[in-house]
Amino acid sequence: MELPTVQYRQHRLAYSVAAVFGFLAACQGYYWLATGSVSSFLGWIFLIIGLMAFCGCSWTAIRKSLVMELNHEGIMYKKAIYAWNSLRSYAIRKEVGESSLFVYLILSFNDGREPLEIQLDWLDNSESVPEQMEVYAKFFQVQFDGIERKEV
Repeated sequence: MELPTVQYRQHRLAYSVAAVFGFLAACQGYYWLATGSVSSFLGWIFLIIGLMAFCGCSWTAIRKSLVMELNHEGIMYKKAIYAWNSLRSYAIRKEVGESSLFVYLILSFNDGREPLEIQLDWLDNSESVPEQMEVYAKFFQVQFDGIERKEV
């Protein structure tokens, strides 16, 4: 059975806003160049800096959006890879407050390291993490410790 690679992303709003402002600056610079209403030097500066900001921020927003990935090698979280054979078990913890619910994926390791807690609330499509973890855990024989409920 071939397991699919599942990626969980987080939208980087600040980079997207900066990219929009860079694009608007480039458009303003082009407008000044096309109409000749302001000195051409200022138009070129706005055009060049705006395009650089737009491209740089767009690329960074795309590149840094990947937060967690489940694949055949293991779990990639923030550029670190935790191999399936290094995991003893995993659990889901739900912390319930008065008006909030926080969900964590807790990974326990074979070598006695501290368990890794990954907050799932900030990921796009985080509702599918328990189902996808179940598929991978069954395939790689990783034990499920259950769902913990904690009042905050």
